[in-house]
Amino acid sequence: MSPHLAEPVPLVALSIALIVLGIVSLFLPVFASVTFTLVVGWLLLISGVVQIVNSFKSRHVRGFWLHLGVGIIYTIAGLTILFNPVAGVLWLTAVLGVLFIAEGIYTIIMAFKARTGGNFSWVVLLNGIVTLILGILVWNRFPSSALWLIGVYVGVSILMSGISLLVIALGARRALPQA
Repeated sequence: MSPHLAEPVPLVALSIALIVLGIVSLFLPVFASVTFTLVVGWLLLISGVVQIVNSFKSRHVRGFWLHLGVGIIYTIAGLTILFNPVAGVLWLTAVLGVLFIAEGIYTIIMAFKARTGGNFSWVVLLNGIVTLILGILVWNRFPSSALWLIGVYVGVSILMSGISLLVIALGARRALPQA
């Protein structure tokens, strides 16, 4: 086995855990949405506090006020999400909708203008179209989509990560006896 591949057994266990977690997220999308939003809230809070502390530690460095301001904004955003996760879910869903629309438009433009993907530019174009449609669907159903959307998207992402990791782990397991 090459040194960059991990043991297949822990990868199989991790992939199965991800698959189960993805399925649970798909069956309990509201719970998954709130859980993901709370994780984002904690990340923002911790990042904000670290940013504030670092800004005071390096007060003599240029950009003190910018770092302090960003830290305060992160901290306030994190606290807001933690104290009102439903508003956080709404906010994150709105941001995802805008992000998907912008990414879809950009990807479509790149498929035509820069021919990103070479001979497979049609795949890039398809990706852009699907992403744009997802963004439009988010905004078309907003705010009712907010409660389930993040949970479903996160669930699908975790499920697909688990499946792809399982395929990699099983492939590595088959390749081990040959090595």
